[in-house]
Amino acid sequence: MAAIREPLTRAATAAAPLMRCSDPAVVTTTEQLLNALSDVEDTARLEAALATFGRAVNAATAPRLSWWARRRAARTA
Repeated sequence: MAAIREPLTRAATAAAPLMRCSDPAVVTTTEQLLNALSDVEDTARLEAALATFGRAVNAATAPRLSWWARRRAARTA
């Protein structure tokens, strides 16, 4: 158990700023990922949580389209 304690501590430390993110999806998926880390033998749950977390972070950090680009996209949709 000692071998896994250090990586879990580092994960929790790295996650702390994400838990204060203004994007609720990032906060929720960070919490889900930390919960999944508590049972590292459940790799399917861990992989699903990691994929969901990645999508949330990508969406939160994607560059926002300019007003003109959003208008153009709305016209073609």
